[in-house]
Amino acid sequence: MKYILYSTETAWNASNNAINNLFGLPDSNGNERYAEISQVTNEDNANYGKYIFPVTTEGSFITVDQFNVNEMVEFDSTWSPEEPI
Repeated sequence: MKYILYSTETAWNASNNAINNLFGLPDSNGNERYAEISQVTNEDNANYGKYIFPVTTEGSFITVDQFNVNEMVEFDSTWSPEEPI
């Protein structure tokens, strides 16, 4: 899995809508949408507030070929703040 970080919700929604259309989602198999929207919520992360879009590299809905690989990043465990113990 790779990710693209979008500065706006509008850009995230545009990508999600394009992928939903590409795969005919929602479909008769119960797949409602490609992705759920999420944001970088850790205020200490340089990408705080950006919208995290998943780019699948394997499985039923492979999307890696639909995006510019130069925009993709690896998962960053610091996107969300640490949970208190």
